Amino acid sequence: MIAMRPILEQDVIDLLNNGRFEGDLDGYVVMEGPTYLGYILYRLDKTIVSVLDCGVENTACIDGAIRACLAAGENAGCTAFEINGEDEKLKKWRNIFCKNEPDPVPINKIFSLCK
Repeated sequence: MIAMRPILEQDVIDLLNNGRFEGDLDGYVVMEGPTYLGYILYRLDKTIVSVLDCGVENTACIDGAIRACLAAGENAGCTAFEINGEDEKLKKWRNIFCKNEPDPVPINKIFSLCK
C-alpha cells in the first residue's frame, strides 16, 4: 500500500530543500510498505498552497503526493494552489489537471464536495 508520511524532522526538510526555497516548508515522504519512493515539498502561505519540489518518479504517486499537499493546505484553510513550473514533473501534472487555469488555481478545481 502506498502511504504519504509527513516529514516531521526539520533537518530532513532542510536536507531535501538544500536552500532552494525560502520560508517554512512542509513535505511528505512517499512509501510503499518499507520501500522509499520519493518526497514532495510544499509551503502554506495564508490561503495558498505552493507545491515546490517533487522527488517522486511514478506518475500515479506524483498525483497522489500533489493531492496530499493540496489536502493539507485545504485542511489548514487554504483555498488555492500554485505549482512550481520549473519542476518538470509538477509542470506536467499541472498541464494535465489545470491546463489554461491562471495562478493561483482554486483547490475546488481538484477537490469538490459530493452532493
